[in-house]
Amino acid sequence: MIEQFLPFIFIAIFLVFVVGRMAYSHFANQKRLKKLEELAGELGLDWFEDGNSQQLSRHSGFNLFNQGRARKMQNLIEGVTDEVQIGVFDYQFTTGNGKNQRTTRQTVASLASPQLNCPEFSMRPEGILDRVGGMLGFQDIDFDSHPKFSDNFVLKGPNEEAIRSFFQPAVLEFFETQTGIRVEGRGNTMCFYRAGKVVKPDQIKDLLGDAYRVFGCLVDA
Repeated sequence: MIEQFLPFIFIAIFLVFVVGRMAYSHFANQKRLKKLEELAGELGLDWFEDGNSQQLSRHSGFNLFNQGRARKMQNLIEGVTDEVQIGVFDYQFTTGNGKNQRTTRQTVASLASPQLNCPEFSMRPEGILDRVGGMLGFQDIDFDSHPKFSDNFVLKGPNEEAIRSFFQPAVLEFFETQTGIRVEGRGNTMCFYRAGKVVKPDQIKDLLGDAYRVFGCLVDA
């Protein structure tokens, strides 16, 4: 007799699991939003749950913001100090279709200042496929004087001469001590993030600290 109801029991268990997971996800997200809003107040910055169109527009020329579709900025913390305009936000985009569809999310720190004047570039960790791509002629700006940097990162940009001039030995040596980071620069603005990593609210200060160290290095360049 019970066997007749087994399919319904399994369906009920599945539905309870799905609903429970959705409820937990919603609760966790609301808890994160509250902590981010409190953090913004603690830092004396503004918080926008749905992002800011001006912030998104200001980054439209960066490589990260031109990938995939369904691009979305959320949970923006922003403000201006005497030296720099700060933006920290969650950003996501979707690639692929069907079973191969994937949404990538990460927390990005953006710093802008008249003190910064850098060429357009993007820098990310180098993988095995990048080494194959390099042999096939895909762009990766290497420095013979700093093989560790060249082995660790893929560096690209439309003006290779300007990038080589900007990436002075002190900049290269600084990045040789870094792992897993992605940095993009364009004019007076730079972005810092780790691909696919959404930062917890209590780690935002650490993210900003790391971004400020990169910013300081690029300003000195």
